[in-house]
Amino acid sequence: MLFLLVIDSFLRYAFRGLLPSTIPRPRKAYLSRSLISHLNYGGVPEEYFLKLLMNALEDSQNILSNKRSALRVAINYGDMDDLLAARMILCGIPLDEPYLQCHLPVLAKEEKKGLKGGKLPISECFNLMGTADPTGTLKRDEVCVILDSGQISGKVLVYRHPGLHLGDIHVLTATYVKELENIVGNSKYGIFFSIKGPRSLADEMASGDFDGDMYWVSRNPELLRYFKPSEPWEGTHSAKGTCIPKPTDFSPEELERELFKQFLSIRFQPSHTAGIASDSWFSFMDRLLVLGDECAEEKECLKKKMCQLTDIYYDALDAPKTGIEVEIPNELKASKFPHFMEKTNGYTSTSILGLIYNKVDLLQTEGLPSTGVWKLACFDVEVPPDCLGKWDRLYRQYRIDMCNALKNNKSRSESNQKKQSSKCEPANEVIEKYKKELYDAPEFRLSGRNEEDIFNDALAIYHHAYEYAKQVNDAGKCRFAWKIAGQALCKLYLKKKNDEPIMCSKSILSEVLN
Repeated sequence: MLFLLVIDSFLRYAFRGLLPSTIPRPRKAYLSRSLISHLNYGGVPEEYFLKLLMNALEDSQNILSNKRSALRVAINYGDMDDLLAARMILCGIPLDEPYLQCHLPVLAKEEKKGLKGGKLPISECFNLMGTADPTGTLKRDEVCVILDSGQISGKVLVYRHPGLHLGDIHVLTATYVKELENIVGNSKYGIFFSIKGPRSLADEMASGDFDGDMYWVSRNPELLRYFKPSEPWEGTHSAKGTCIPKPTDFSPEELERELFKQFLSIRFQPSHTAGIASDSWFSFMDRLLVLGDECAEEKECLKKKMCQLTDIYYDALDAPKTGIEVEIPNELKASKFPHFMEKTNGYTSTSILGLIYNKVDLLQTEGLPSTGVWKLACFDVEVPPDCLGKWDRLYRQYRIDMCNALKNNKSRSESNQKKQSSKCEPANEVIEKYKKELYDAPEFRLSGRNEEDIFNDALAIYHHAYEYAKQVNDAGKCRFAWKIAGQALCKLYLKKKNDEPIMCSKSILSEVLN
């Protein structure tokens, strides 16, 4: 009873009428390798996933010629360039602009990686935060799902990442609960689970709980039509845990030290047990998906191993909290892995995951015929000589600084025997240095400089970058102009076209495009 009162109080004061402003609309939900595996095992045909894939591939192939496709990818992967490509497209810069022509394929390549890994776009699926039903009215197999239009009704699939058990996807009934309206008010985007029964539904899904876990919820009619659930997970591990002190056992200073110690341990001495268990599980699952009914004995053997690996995997994930010592027996470790996992000891998979990987891998992003490096007509204008002289000197120094930064980053990566990060910190520092030279601030919007002076400097940067790119016949060298002065150039482009920008939310734009 106390639990219900706490939940009720929390919802009334923390969420009532405030959820829309505190929790934005959830990002578009995609499928994943684990979800595709579970759904395919549960009866969803391969043809359905391949249809989703082909639709996504068709769209990605138009990235260099279709503004909507280009903008969608630029928004989805905007964290790679601080939404630079999206800004350029939205202010009307043509897709055949030299820098966009060499940059958009980079973003398309990232999308291709996601598709190879099973990140397929799908309709009527959502990622929602889950909590317990404070009214106590939901039955064991019922949930209350609140979307933008309010509570929904009907069958839904519910899953929690990173669930590996074959029964981790549940078929539940979304039910309208009138009593919840007085608690959540106009709040949106959440799922409430029943509190009835000896064990929570959250625990049945990858040992979840109600402390902020996110759940994949689908009312996609095709998935509901085909999917048949398996028996839910019941942990059977025998791993022993150590006595872990509670936070209340520490003084504030001791607790701070202990938390920092755990952070360092997890960050720099991570356990590889969960990864090994997951990889082996995927290897066995791949085999299970292609076996026919005539291989019943082998299938049962695989499922038994997968159940054991699931227990080990969940224990390994919880080990920092529980103190459980987790080991994987050699007989549960896979000796070979499907080729889509990109490991050295691999074999060619014929499962749906292997088919998806192959289809994406064979497809090459085709660019439009190169038109060389050219300038936008509205930027090919006279620039004050003092600005040209200043940025001639700075651009020469920038090329030296960037070359040194990339060399230093490569040397550091090799000495640490780690794969070079796609985000080079020394290179980012160089970019920030020259942005500050332009704006006298980290960003255009924070600058106190006269706007016309910024525009003149931006045009000088554009001139030097594009002239050098022409000289070396490399459109990639145009990057300097847009990395340093991109925001100013976009605003100047609109000004020269006598156009005006409009306010737009990134999340709304992403919702519309996806």
